[in-house]
Amino acid sequence: MNLTEFYPTPPHIVEKLIDGIDFKEISTVLEPSAGDGAIAERVNEKIGRSHYNYDDDERYDIDCIEIEPSLRAILKEKGFRIVDSDFLRTDTVKHYDLIVMNPPFSDGDKHLLKALEMQKNGGKVRAIINAQTLKNPYSVTRKALIKKLEEYEAEIEYV
Repeated sequence: MNLTEFYPTPPHIVEKLIDGIDFKEISTVLEPSAGDGAIAERVNEKIGRSHYNYDDDERYDIDCIEIEPSLRAILKEKGFRIVDSDFLRTDTVKHYDLIVMNPPFSDGDKHLLKALEMQKNGGKVRAIINAQTLKNPYSVTRKALIKKLEEYEAEIEYV
């Protein structure tokens, strides 16, 4: 098991990440690089509570992508649908109302660019990435990411 870039998202960070989302407007969600599903679990609860027929055990339309087999097994045990193993190579026509993620910091720029590309026709993207990804645009990929974020007038908060 290679979990060198697996950093579970603490509950208070998950809450900050999804704060302000109107889950009544969210029906399809993707968590790329889902790890153990901490974000997907909380999003599932929030979607459920925004609907009248909330059931603690119900899983809403949440897709997960995870490259690490042991973490995919955890996601399956929790009842989440795994649609692929490598987000950067994922090719789908499915539209997501929300992509929410805490990608590996080493490829945060690539993951966020991919998510933005998937959402070019609408939808929300929420991501936790290393601040230096934006503050130190030394690579072509980081420069492209900053340009795309400016184009979308993205809200960026440094924590």
